[in-house]
Amino acid sequence: MIVAIPSSSDKIDALIDDRFARCPFFCFYNTETKGIEFKENSLRNAMDGIGPQVVEFLANNGISEVYAFEIGPKAQKILDKLNIRTKLVNTKQTLQQVINMLNN
Repeated sequence: MIVAIPSSSDKIDALIDDRFARCPFFCFYNTETKGIEFKENSLRNAMDGIGPQVVEFLANNGISEVYAFEIGPKAQKILDKLNIRTKLVNTKQTLQQVINMLNN
């Protein structure tokens, strides 16, 4: 399963970004291979409709689950429609802390 986490930078010790659709990067974590990949969120500066566009980007990258601080209602509706699970987490956590939680 591949998990997406909005990130404030492309480093594993970065904090979860509190902006789901407007985060600078997404950390993609593969729970089977333990692989980590960062992808820049090139949609973060879009004028409107950004949440659904970001969800489409995540779906196209094979994401099964999203860990985020907050997700807007339009994005959440599409995530639900695509059967991409969501988990809300504390923004004070680093990506590494979330990954450690996934491995337990």
